[in-house]
Amino acid sequence: MAKNYAKEQRRLEKAREKEREHQAAQAPVVPIIGSANAVTTPPPRHNRTPPMPCQPLRATPEQARARFALERIQTLRNAWADQIKEQKEFNSHASAMPFMIRANGLGQTAAFYRSKADKPAYQKLYQLLGDWLAKSEQPFAGTADLLEAITQSDQDAYLAAQIEALLFLDWVKKLASAFLAREDQVDAAEGVAS
Repeated sequence: MAKNYAKEQRRLEKAREKEREHQAAQAPVVPIIGSANAVTTPPPRHNRTPPMPCQPLRATPEQARARFALERIQTLRNAWADQIKEQKEFNSHASAMPFMIRANGLGQTAAFYRSKADKPAYQKLYQLLGDWLAKSEQPFAGTADLLEAITQSDQDAYLAAQIEALLFLDWVKKLASAFLAREDQVDAAEGVAS
């Protein structure tokens, strides 16, 4: 049995060697210009052309969401630089909003946040989400108010907007946590954890 195995291995190795020789004989040889020994090498196997160096790049949907959220969060951070309480509230409500959308739907969540518009954090989140969903290429493109868009849209647009809202709010939540004060941070004025 061992003799047959060894014999079969030798036969396979010879077949592989012949195949390599056959492939080498068929491949055209290209000299390397400027080398001291003028060694020849086979041409590259791929036919890819190098990318154009000046092609404009289009942002992915994730990048567009992140950029829009980042710009708005940084604007809020600058506007609320000395208002730590508002930053913490915004951060807290931004974390809760996606859960509320999953549990209650986009319409009910938007109505709740709009009803709390007398509080800056709720009002800013409602406006932020409405502005994003009203941008071009978004489900409610060109609409002035989020609730109006929700009540005037068909089911497909509503469901698309709900999915887009969840994807966008994921970025809002992450960036708010990164740039705004959080509940677990120590308040410098009090010196204790809030």
